[in-house]
Amino acid sequence: MPQKNYFIGLLVLIVGGLSAQMNPLYFNEYLSENYYNIHPAMAGVNLTGLRIDLGTRQQWMNSAQKPSTQFFSLEYKSSAKTTLGVFGVNDQNGYHSQFKYHITYCYRIYLNDEIWNTRRSFPTKNDNIQELSFALNLGRSGMNLDQSNWNRPSQDPLLNQNLSADHYTTFDAGVAYVSTRLSVQLSFHNLAFVSSDSKAPEEATIYNIGANKIYMGAVQYEIYTKKEWNFEPSFLFQFEEKTNESSLDLNFKIFKIIRNGRIWTGISYRQNNVKIPKGVGLETDQSYKHLTLISGLNYRKMKFGYQYTIARGKVQFSSQGIHYITLGFQI
Repeated sequence: MPQKNYFIGLLVLIVGGLSAQMNPLYFNEYLSENYYNIHPAMAGVNLTGLRIDLGTRQQWMNSAQKPSTQFFSLEYKSSAKTTLGVFGVNDQNGYHSQFKYHITYCYRIYLNDEIWNTRRSFPTKNDNIQELSFALNLGRSGMNLDQSNWNRPSQDPLLNQNLSADHYTTFDAGVAYVSTRLSVQLSFHNLAFVSSDSKAPEEATIYNIGANKIYMGAVQYEIYTKKEWNFEPSFLFQFEEKTNESSLDLNFKIFKIIRNGRIWTGISYRQNNVKIPKGVGLETDQSYKHLTLISGLNYRKMKFGYQYTIARGKVQFSSQGIHYITLGFQI
């Protein structure tokens, strides 16, 4: 391997060790009608039986080692007030990969007189929804750098000592209020974050696995009209404790009721704020912005969604956009 590639590999290791999230980066997948992706307390919303959602995110389509992410979620309403869920995400980026899988227990309190049930997978202005839910996730996450097929002329001990994967047990919690018009979610990821390997004290200081908490807050508001159109402004705020990284999503979606379903489209703008230490009292700004175009369809018990994300501003990861496709259905 050329000397330049040695340096790139070392840089990936250092950055991954110091600031790896153990929570593979999400873009705007939740806007394809699956808030359970990021909020455990949204498991089972608008559900009467079983719901399965599959998604894939692709970018750098012309590259053999292109980044690729796969999502899977399953929600099962086991009783009137409880929902069980399973969620998994696998992120592959060249030689580096991350994953997170968890199971969810969600308990729902109905604040109106009747338990709300519907045969649709989405609400309308005629529904009377008012519920409060609490949820816990127990999961497993990890990262790995596969150097097995690197063609190195000599053995570098600094690289060789990072060959092993790191796995963690994670614990998340969340609360959500959902009504016909207003919905609010608060989620706390990695409240407990336990390494599977007994690291030496100096390694624990470098990895700082105890400070990997991620806080999320979101609000959505439905505006209904008399002609089967409705509009949904919303926002999502995220903050990661370890890296002091924060992001704000400003979203706007439009829905049109059709026979046996609805179609939807929208746009999302994200401002991400990242400050990377550059020395004593110095830091460099690695903030970025991106725009996401959203479209989708609910038809009977099926759902199809597509998103296209393109970076804006000074930080550009690629001139190509990011594609996300999701397919879901209820049983």
